[in-house]
Parts: sequence; structure tokens; C-alpha cells
Amino acid sequence: MKRMVLASMAWCLALLPATSNERAPVEKLVYTAHYNWAFIWIEAGIIEITAGPSECYPGARQLFAVGRSTKDWIFKVRDTLVSHHDRETFLPRAFSRKAHEGTYHKTFDYKWDYQGKTIAARQERLGRYTRENTIELLPDTYDMLSVAWKMREVDFSRYRKNDLIPVRVLVDDKIYDLHVRYLGQDTVKTRKGKRTCNVFSPLLVEGEVFSGGEGMKVWMSDDEARVPVMLEAKILVGSVKAILDDSKSNY
Repeated sequence: MKRMVLASMAWCLALLPATSNERAPVEKLVYTAHYNWAFIWIEAGIIEITAGPSECYPGARQLFAVGRSTKDWIFKVRDTLVSHHDRETFLPRAFSRKAHEGTYHKTFDYKWDYQGKTIAARQERLGRYTRENTIELLPDTYDMLSVAWKMREVDFSRYRKNDLIPVRVLVDDKIYDLHVRYLGQDTVKTRKGKRTCNVFSPLLVEGEVFSGGEGMKVWMSDDEARVPVMLEAKILVGSVKAILDDSKSNY
């Protein structure tokens, strides 16, 4: 399996809306991740996203996303992303990403300082190096998980097909001005029946997994839950898909 396939799926789902401010204090979404190789879809892993009160910042929300491989004999992956952010503005307090993929182990930790207008950044590659630096904080800069809850509040009925929704996101020590393109509506069949979904495509950052551009599509239910039902994305080699497991998710 291509390195970071599960990490890419966790990152993809981190960009998706999944709950609102008024819903239950703790929610959980579980997805089955698949990797397409030579026209064959192979089950690659499980992604779990949990939303609840922050354990570190009173009054804030904590988002916890984990991606893990289900066939460790092919390639072992254990990736974790955690965001602490304001429940009303969705602006981050802190964010971390821990990547454990085969023999590759790297962590990213960030803390937002709004008074000093900086982000304290720390990277560690196990057994190789530790780096610390300061990033200039631009207005409305979200992390890869908090932007999901920001996007969740978007009223897609106000947009037409191909309209762009701007977002600013911190990704691995760099701040990017990106966008989400609205693609209209579609119907998706799930275990609980057919669901009408809003479909959109986020602009991706070029890197080890993605070639950049709008090579991803997200299907989000057009109802009160606004739950991500399905996602497909092209990667440098093949493509990946994540499908909601209704039986293990609560929303």
C-alpha cells in the first residue's frame, strides 16, 4: 500500500463537517477506508472522528480523528489528529498531528497566540530531529480539523454550482488560502436508505499524497445532521474512498 494512504484519508475527513453547536456533547463517526489499485477496491483501514468538550481548554471543543490500517501485514498505520478550538468561532487554540506509518514517525504540534499574533510550531522526527519555530498568524487561520466545523455551518442553499467558498488553513508549518467548490446535489444510497447530499470539492495542497487541485469530492447529507456520507479522492498512485458505517456512528 502506498505510504500515507490512511493518513490522507484521515486528513480528508478532517476537512468535513460532521456536527453542529447545538447537537449532543459527544458524537462519533466511523468510516471504512478503501484503496483503489489496478481497478480493484481494497479495504485499507478504519477512520474514527469524535467530537466532545475539550480536556485542555474550558469551554472549547475537542475533535479527535484516528486513522488505522486493518491489514498491518501490508503496511501498518496509526495516525492521530487532535484539535482544540472555540465552539462559536471555530478558531483554534491548539492542534497536533501524529503520524506513525511503518518506520516513519513524525509529530506536529501547534499553539495559537492571538495576543502575540503568532503560532508556536514544533516538529519531531523520532530519532532524527526536533525543530521549533514561530509562524506569523494571519486572520481566520484554521487547523485541518477546526475548518471542518467551520464548513459545517455553511448554508449551501445560498450557493450556485461552481461557486467558491474561501478558507485559510495551516498545513504542516505553512498557511494556505484555499477554497471549497460547490458542485450541487446528488443522491447517495446508504444502509439507512437513500440520502440527498450536497457535493463539494475542496482545493488540496500538493504534497506526498496529493498532486494538488480539486481531486476530491465529498457527499454531505442535506439534512439537520449534515453528516459526511462518502468521500472519494485521487492520490499520486490510485485513489481512495471513505464510506460512513451507519451501524457504528451516532449523529
